[in-house]
Amino acid sequence: MGLFDKVKTQASTLSSGIGDAASKIGGDVLSSSKENAKLVAIKADIASIDGQLEIAYKEIGKKYVDSLLAKSDGFEAGIQKTLSYIEPNLEKKIELENESIEIEKALKDQILMQEKAIFQNEFDEEKAKLDKALKMDVISQDEYDKKIHKENKSYVFLKKKDLFFKIK
Repeated sequence: MGLFDKVKTQASTLSSGIGDAASKIGGDVLSSSKENAKLVAIKADIASIDGQLEIAYKEIGKKYVDSLLAKSDGFEAGIQKTLSYIEPNLEKKIELENESIEIEKALKDQILMQEKAIFQNEFDEEKAKLDKALKMDVISQDEYDKKIHKENKSYVFLKKKDLFFKIK
């Protein structure tokens, strides 16, 4: 019965670890979905501002052509109202774009950390197996060191692409 008790204990420990990881990932997914919704709203605001700016630019162009046709010098006075409308919209657009960039960076970092955690868990599981094999004298210390070194090197982080993956 002692062997079955150990198996039962290992299974419950494993299931609680999986449950903890799942709840952490669930929380991260909820957080990232909120950030994604905020990002979509910001991009919609930017698109709206772009539409308003496009209308203002067309209005300036029309006033310019009208002043050329009328051969008048009052073009600049006629567009002051439109220009005063454009400036705050451009500032708001820049703020929204900067906020959008920050959210995208945060989401990217969050995904990167999740990938890193997954690969760290895989490494820890492999290390636990090797530790057990070493304690049971299935492998020697030299074999253990080589395998740990190989496992450690098999997880590569490519900074250029911000990706984690395991080399086999």
